[in-house]
Amino acid sequence: MFIDGYTHCGLSKFRPVADVLTVMQTAGVEKAVLCQHLGEYDNSYLADAVAEHASSFAAVCLVDPTSPTAIADLESWHGTGSFRGVRLYAGWLDEYERLWARAVDLGLTLVIYVSEGMGAAAPAIQRFMAAHRDARLVVTHLGNPTVHDGGVVETGLLSLADCEGVFVQLSGLSMFCEFPHAEIDSLIRATVREFGAERIYWGSNYPVCGGEIEYVRDLRFVLDGAWGLTAEQIAAITERTAARLWFDAGPTSSR
Repeated sequence: MFIDGYTHCGLSKFRPVADVLTVMQTAGVEKAVLCQHLGEYDNSYLADAVAEHASSFAAVCLVDPTSPTAIADLESWHGTGSFRGVRLYAGWLDEYERLWARAVDLGLTLVIYVSEGMGAAAPAIQRFMAAHRDARLVVTHLGNPTVHDGGVVETGLLSLADCEGVFVQLSGLSMFCEFPHAEIDSLIRATVREFGAERIYWGSNYPVCGGEIEYVRDLRFVLDGAWGLTAEQIAAITERTAARLWFDAGPTSSR
C-alpha cells in the first residue's frame, strides 16, 4: 500500500476529488491526505470527500486565525470527524499560539507552510514544540528551500531534527528545481539522515506537481531508491510514516 501524504482538491481551485481518486488508482496509491488550499476557510468540500470515501482519505482543514471565532471554528471542523490536521503559515505560529495549542489539545496535527523559508521559521517552531510536548507538526515541501547557483541555501530545516514531534514532508520538489531535482539532492539525503525515514513521508502535491504522468513519475522515483534510500526507508516514506500519523487512529476527541 502506498500513501500520498499531501494532495489538493476543490471546486474553486485545483480539481475535483474524483480526479484525485483517478490519479491515485493509476499510481497504485490506496490512501491520501487532502490538504485545504490557502485562502479557503470553508472546508465543507473536504469534509464531504472524507465522509464519502472514509477508507481512502484523511483531511487537513484551514481556519482564519484573525477571526474572533477562530477557536470555535476549529472545534466545529474537528467535530465533523473528517479532519486530523490543520494548516497554517509558519508566521502565524507565535502570533496565534492559543489557536494552535487548542489544535494540539484536540489531537490535530499542525501542517506548516514555510513561505519565507526555514531560517525565520525554525526558532518559532522550536519554541512551540518546547512548550507543547505532545504536538505533532509537519513541515511541508522540505521547508521551501531556496536554490541558488545549483545548490541549496541553508534553510534551517535540519535544526529541527532534535524536535521529536516534527515531521518532514517530501513534497513540492518541482517548485524548487526540475526533475530529477539534483540541486536539492544533498538536502534530501541530509534530511533522511538527521530525521530518520520514520519522520518523513512522501506527498504528491497534486495537481501543483503536474498531471497523471508527473504523479506516477514522482512516486516511482522514490520507490526506485532515489537519494540512496534503502528498501526499509522507502517503505517508511511511502507508507508507514503517513499511516501512523494520519490513518492508524481515528480523529481524537477533546481532552
